Amino acid sequence: MPSRLAEEVAVKHPDAGGPMFSDPTEVFGEIEAEARGLRYGAMVFTVKPGCTTEQHHHASEETWMVQEGRGSANVSGQDIGLIPGTRLTVPAGTPHTITNLSTGDLTVISFWWREVARGG
Repeated sequence: MPSRLAEEVAVKHPDAGGPMFSDPTEVFGEIEAEARGLRYGAMVFTVKPGCTTEQHHHASEETWMVQEGRGSANVSGQDIGLIPGTRLTVPAGTPHTITNLSTGDLTVISFWWREVARGG
């Protein structure tokens, strides 16, 4: 079942000129938990060949680990190559996109965390 996050991320294909209605991004699983004053989460997502996620940002820092495929991340206007084994941290509030430049899927594990305010 797709997560709420997957439904919020629009994906554009370079030849389509706009959002695609057949969603080429898949989310295989997402977890979110809280431990020792930190809220953290993880998910695995895939960007289909030739597709780009819509530019977006998050309230918390996000770290990606590329599992398969070849692509490019645009982080605040800077292009960064993505290959299997690449680890990239995107600071909170930083605009970014991911483009799949390969003929197969670009699969990425994403981790995020933030401090949780405690009452008291």
